[in-house]
Amino acid sequence: MGSRLLLSSILMLGLAACAGPVETRVNSAGPGIASSTTIFQEALPTSSTAAQARAAVITLLTEKGYRETQAGDVQLHVAFAERDAAISVKTKSGDAVADIAAAKAHKPLQSCADREMRLAVTLTRITDGIELYRGTASEYHCKAQMVEVLPALVTAALADLSQPKGAYKITRQGLE
Repeated sequence: MGSRLLLSSILMLGLAACAGPVETRVNSAGPGIASSTTIFQEALPTSSTAAQARAAVITLLTEKGYRETQAGDVQLHVAFAERDAAISVKTKSGDAVADIAAAKAHKPLQSCADREMRLAVTLTRITDGIELYRGTASEYHCKAQMVEVLPALVTAALADLSQPKGAYKITRQGLE
């Protein structure tokens, strides 16, 4: 009886280490766009990852009232990236160095290395090249795969499409 309880406790601790609060870092900019805007229909990307990301974005935009047409008003650019979260990405201008993406410290008792998954969505007006909206969403994950994370990233990156709010963080429950 005692060994079953011990085994159950170890199993529950292991599962609890993988599921929990996930912090989504969001940044949005631009004047925003109205739902009556149409999106220029382009050929699908050749990469399956890029095609999945674009399809997920188009699905959410369609649900929000946007349409994809042959003569769209805006061009959509979608990018999905994944990197080792222990690596920081910096920029330097003169003597000033700034983090684009800071390195994340490994958590105690964590069984695998974190990866940062980032989705960027840009909508540019075709007639004059003005960027109407740029939204990014990123999260750190140890075990979750792109297919599990992508819906949350798409929702966060497009959350304030009509009125961009700048940089902020949201928390959700999910697989780390």
